[in-house]
Amino acid sequence: MDVQRFLAEMKDRRVYRIAVIYAAGSWALLQVADLFFPMLGLPEQAITTVLAAVALGFPIALILAWFLDITPDGVVETDATDNGLGSLRLSPARLAVVIILTGLVFLVGFLYMDRLDLIGKAEEQQSSTAITAPSETSIAVIPFVNMSDMKELEYFADGLAEEILNLLARLNELDVAARTSSFYFKGRDVGIQEIARHLGVRNVLEGSVRRQGNRVRVTAQLIDASNGYHLWSETYDRDSSDTFDIQDEIARQVVAKLQVILSDSSKKILDQRPALVPRAYDYYLRGREYLRESRGVDSLDQAVTLFTRAIALDDGYAEAYAGLCDSLLGHYRISRDPRNFKSAEKACQNALALDSKVPAVYVALGNLYRFSGENAAAIREFERALKLNPKAVDALIGLAETYEQDNKPERAQELFLQAIQLQPYYWHAYQRMGSFLFSAGRFDEAIPYYQRITEMMPDNAGAFSDLGAVHYMLNQFESAALALQKSLALAPTAIAYSNAGASLFLLRRFEEAVDMYQKAVEYAPDDFENWGSLGDAYRYSEGLQELAEPMYRNAIKLALESLEVNANDVSTLGLLAHYEANIGNREQALQYLARASALAPKDLYVNYTTATALCALGETEQALAALNLAIRLGYSATLAKADASLCGLTELPGFQVP
Repeated sequence: MDVQRFLAEMKDRRVYRIAVIYAAGSWALLQVADLFFPMLGLPEQAITTVLAAVALGFPIALILAWFLDITPDGVVETDATDNGLGSLRLSPARLAVVIILTGLVFLVGFLYMDRLDLIGKAEEQQSSTAITAPSETSIAVIPFVNMSDMKELEYFADGLAEEILNLLARLNELDVAARTSSFYFKGRDVGIQEIARHLGVRNVLEGSVRRQGNRVRVTAQLIDASNGYHLWSETYDRDSSDTFDIQDEIARQVVAKLQVILSDSSKKILDQRPALVPRAYDYYLRGREYLRESRGVDSLDQAVTLFTRAIALDDGYAEAYAGLCDSLLGHYRISRDPRNFKSAEKACQNALALDSKVPAVYVALGNLYRFSGENAAAIREFERALKLNPKAVDALIGLAETYEQDNKPERAQELFLQAIQLQPYYWHAYQRMGSFLFSAGRFDEAIPYYQRITEMMPDNAGAFSDLGAVHYMLNQFESAALALQKSLALAPTAIAYSNAGASLFLLRRFEEAVDMYQKAVEYAPDDFENWGSLGDAYRYSEGLQELAEPMYRNAIKLALESLEVNANDVSTLGLLAHYEANIGNREQALQYLARASALAPKDLYVNYTTATALCALGETEQALAALNLAIRLGYSATLAKADASLCGLTELPGFQVP
């Protein structure tokens, strides 16, 4: 075989170029898989599958490059010509190309070969240790075990561990795993070394709490996960009012045993002892526990009650006011009752006046401004929270939601992904990312995020409700019905009933939709969308049409109250136009449409409600144009065809399906 002739033939057939492009593309693909597959909860084997496919595709790509060529006329068989032996000399330049090409291919293979178990175990372990070994000052604080007779004291054990974690996290010299990541392992049968590996830390602090009456016994132990040895262990038998002293002592022992040299600012943090009323602190811990749950009405009610009790005992408790603000904003999100928003605003301002150095205060303020449409102020507050605590994942999520609201989706997505990467076991980060994708019409992409929540929290009714909604948007009605049934079985909520009503409405089962929307109204009587949807269902129910107008009028009244909180809420403006159009108020409907379109001309939901409103006003041509734009922006054409509110627009010749 003439090597020189063979190499020249490879050059003529552009095999070199295809090999380089394929190797570079493979490298990029594997990098993306390495970064995003763990965020989406995909198993390690998924990356291995991608690598195997890439490896199998390489010789196929080279063979195709040898026999075929892409030309302006299409794919044709390669017509390589013999330019004479003079052109076949293996020059230094050609030799360099061959060496670089070979090196690139071997580099991609070598860096990912361990996924196919082709590197010896000893070498793999040595390489892994060199690359991923956590720092000696990295630590995770996992939930302390409640050894008390009463299960309801679980919050006390969790709260003690969390406060120790928060104290350590304020020390710049330590690398502390976030609360929602380390607390993910609560109640799971996972060894310390496995926990440390997942969280990327060298040390783990664990413990137990037994509380009886006014006495508390706390046992804490610090473990070096690299070898399983105990670095330190201590038992504290104290009065429950000495909780803060116990936290301080444990934190100091951790610092001492890890041989950390503290800066003056970190020393001051350890020396600062909170002047809190013990009973108020107890109520605060319990309130935060409820606030971390799925944030249904019952959990929020409990949180409001407990934060209020903490404030009654200590009216200078800034964190309790911030917790109360967050709880009331959660109520406002569900109920749309402006009274909840005004109460939240008062609580937030009290928190800020009491302590301007607490990250939770700025997170609550950021959410308050975001709900009222003051995006610049919201961004400022979230960034202040992140400056005080770069690991404040709720601040990252709030910042992402603000950029989404400010029509900056690229920045919003970047921040949502940062939040998930920072705390990969925090259900709320996945929920908000899923909602972001849902709102953008990227329904297929939203499903893995909602599914991840159902895996982490199988009793989270809201996650199943969200999953049901996205399945309906994809016309996967059986999957949607199953998810909604699970949601209602776990916890009947206004959102779940509303989603069920929407599905029945699209199936033209209007009387059944009325029943679902009536239940949604019972659970959230101040939510204007439920009243408006009930009006839609009555409008198309045989013999019940006259009941639609009172429902629309009630929806309008409540929506106008909602606009007092955020006058530029485009979703509310669009729905107001829909309601006004359906009761014949043409001028009002057009005014609301103009405001919504001016604020968000490329919002798919604004364009869709524009279509339904104009339909009700008899403006068929303009309605069809708005509907076509909504479809191009991502709204489901199949769902549009099922929607009775579109007055047959989808049957017209001008209806465009991408």
